[in-house]
Amino acid sequence: MSTFEFRGRTLYDKHNRRIAVANGQAIYDGDDRIVATIRGNDLFDPNGKKMMTVRGSDIYDGGDARVASLTDAVASIKGAMADMMLVALWYCFIRQ
Repeated sequence: MSTFEFRGRTLYDKHNRRIAVANGQAIYDGDDRIVATIRGNDLFDPNGKKMMTVRGSDIYDGGDARVASLTDAVASIKGAMADMMLVALWYCFIRQ
């Protein structure tokens, strides 16, 4: 069972606490601080450094090392569909 749930553009934990929210191409943490922006299939930190990219069905970190598949990301979040915003939220807040 997933310990996270995606409702609209907001990510919640199993205790119904808001973990993150997506607004446009920006991702904010639970304290409304910007943590990342999306450009195409790439995710960048607030300083513009590439954090992650999606190529095909694989997710790679900023150093070009494969970290997971889209299936892994979708399986970890209830109510999720495979899109760039979901992968970005998964990458920033859930992956281990």
